Amino acid sequence: MVRNARGVCVTHAVFLFFCCHLIAPTAQAQYDVEEESRVWLRAMLDVRVVRGGNDPSWTDGGPGKTRYGGDTSSERVTRLTLSQLAIEVGATLPWNVRAQAQLNLQRDLSDNDEPWLVEALLRKEWGKDENGLGLQLGLMSVPFSLEHVGPAWSPEYTISASALDSWMWEEISLAGAEGEWWHVTPGGLRLGILVGAGFGPDQLGRVVAVRGWAMGDGLSGLNADLLLPTGVRTEIFDERDDRVAAYTWLSIGDAGERVSVRVGLFDNFGDQEVAGVWHTRFATAGVTIHPHPSVDLIVQYLSGEARVSSPANDSSLRAYYALLSHHRGRHRFSVRYDSFRVNDLDGGTVLTEEQGDGVTAAYFLQMGLRHRFGLEYIWLDSRRPTGVVPEPSQDGWQLSYRFRY
Repeated sequence: MVRNARGVCVTHAVFLFFCCHLIAPTAQAQYDVEEESRVWLRAMLDVRVVRGGNDPSWTDGGPGKTRYGGDTSSERVTRLTLSQLAIEVGATLPWNVRAQAQLNLQRDLSDNDEPWLVEALLRKEWGKDENGLGLQLGLMSVPFSLEHVGPAWSPEYTISASALDSWMWEEISLAGAEGEWWHVTPGGLRLGILVGAGFGPDQLGRVVAVRGWAMGDGLSGLNADLLLPTGVRTEIFDERDDRVAAYTWLSIGDAGERVSVRVGLFDNFGDQEVAGVWHTRFATAGVTIHPHPSVDLIVQYLSGEARVSSPANDSSLRAYYALLSHHRGRHRFSVRYDSFRVNDLDGGTVLTEEQGDGVTAAYFLQMGLRHRFGLEYIWLDSRRPTGVVPEPSQDGWQLSYRFRY
């Protein structure tokens, strides 16, 4: 049986798809082509047929760890759903300042038709590809994900990102400033240093400590709120203690980008004496290798802590993944292994322990720059202490059609 997800009917999806086609001729070129116009508009529509595990997903208040799950009677459900409608607008301002913003409609995550403001910033660069400086101001996420490099910050290699990268794009949104320096040495070594600071992520760590890790492709933003197992929704951008969060991202690799290594540090410097504020910090390291022009190998690791004074939910966080992707012509095939852990640090009445792993396989067929068909299957095993949540069947698949202009 095919059902429509969360009230998003087939007619609604078809209507939005028609609108994208209708206004496409007035827009400039594709996502991966630099715009010649000083003002541009881009959009991406992702419609899917999905079949998740038996139990409802966390987005429906259930124990499921993927974006889509079963119904309340623990039966698998096949759904046709509008997974994402992303709108990007931008302009080149005087002095070559770039302005851009992104809105995302993701009704299963927001539980309404309100678009989330994912990004809104101004950026200025000095120099060239070999040596330069960059500065940007506004609303943004951290640049730590090695998977969210597709159009509209979508995962490039699979439909669902790893648990590690899914969490960063779900729960980190800040308003501030980011400075970047890059340099290519005479020997062909490319160096990069990025430093950023901003306000907003005062409850960072709450989602992964209370809910646990999850795998999906949802993007949060300024007005985003996510559902917790307690039935309440937590705001992602929520400044409470007036302290600045800070992060840095260091990179080194060859100029031809055959091998690159990146290390990142993040600390929200949360004041736990303020009600509802979490103090969360983590480190992440990743390596990207291209042993052949058609092969991508990515490995990334994250370790950190999330602490809050009341109620006691102090937890340590750890996750890593290894992804191998091969692309040739219009075809791409990827496989990824995930491992993730949450360790309870306070021994309170609510245990936050979790351990799990999973395997994701995905295939994409790219039809020009506008159309992409994708198929993904996830085998996922997540275990939490008895009495916290049941252990549902987590394997499931997604069939995606994506249109962009």
